[in-house]
Amino acid sequence: MTRQMQDSSFGLRCFLVLVALFEVFDATLDLPLIIDRPNLLFGPWAVVPTTLMGILLAKTYVIVHPTLAIAALTFSANGNIRGALIALGAISILTWLSFLPAILEHGLPLEDWRNVQWTVAQLLVFPLLAGVAITLAVRTRRYWLAAALLGVATVYNAFGMLLFVVNVVVANI
Repeated sequence: MTRQMQDSSFGLRCFLVLVALFEVFDATLDLPLIIDRPNLLFGPWAVVPTTLMGILLAKTYVIVHPTLAIAALTFSANGNIRGALIALGAISILTWLSFLPAILEHGLPLEDWRNVQWTVAQLLVFPLLAGVAITLAVRTRRYWLAAALLGVATVYNAFGMLLFVVNVVVANI
């Protein structure tokens, strides 16, 4: 890569490193779920998958998520922007796949507006954005657009995690 291209992609690489670091952190919180222990922040599964396919998909996601997050971090740090974008997009697609068995078994969570917006975001918007971002990364050089599309899901989940922590702290004061 020429010096000019490296300089122009520095900001993008920094953004991708931040997104990948959050994904690594998020994946680390889920690791105890592999052995049916509670998530380190949120506690046990929100909806426990009961079918064999659901359990396999959920556990596979918990195992593959940190691997893809570390791959995205490594690709970003080494300057392989396309590889980092594809790894981050794969995380969004696998997240969607891990939700499907519980949704098929228990139905869509549509009790209140928070559940509706979560359902729409996680099951419709984020997989679509991930697919578009992966396509942009593979077929074009619009890496900033692809990174922005993938960053939406990460920022949404980070904001949700922050709100959860604030609500827990306020409830315990």
